[in-house]
Amino acid sequence: MRRVYLAGPPYAEEYRRRAEALVRELGWDPVDPMRRDFRGRTQGKESEIVEGDLAEIDSCDAVLAAFTTPDEGTAMEAWYAHTLGKPVVAYTGGTPPHPWTVYVADAVCVDLEQAVQALSDER
Repeated sequence: MRRVYLAGPPYAEEYRRRAEALVRELGWDPVDPMRRDFRGRTQGKESEIVEGDLAEIDSCDAVLAAFTTPDEGTAMEAWYAHTLGKPVVAYTGGTPPHPWTVYVADAVCVDLEQAVQALSDER
C-alpha cells in the first residue's frame, strides 16, 4: 500500500481529519506526524521531532502539504521530500501559493479533494 505523509500546520485538525479520510478512499495509507503530538512541549525535543518527521517522510511515497497558512515545518517537510524526488502535492485552500511552494510541488491545488486526486496522478 502506498503511503502519504500529511504535512501541515500543527493546529490544522480539520485538514488532517479530511485528508486522512480522502487518502484512505484513494487506497493510500495516511501518515500523520501529529500522532507524535509535541504541541506545547517542543523545547528540548527538537531533534526527536525533526528526526521523526524525516524518517516518516523517508518511509512515504509522497507528501500532501497544507499550505493554507504559513508554517516553517510544512515548508521544510515539502522541501525535504522534493530533494528526495518524492511527489509533493500542495493544498492551498485558496491562499495564494508562495513561489517556493510552486517550485517544490508537483501539483498546487485549491481544494483538498483535488489535491488528493493529484496524488493518484503521481503514481
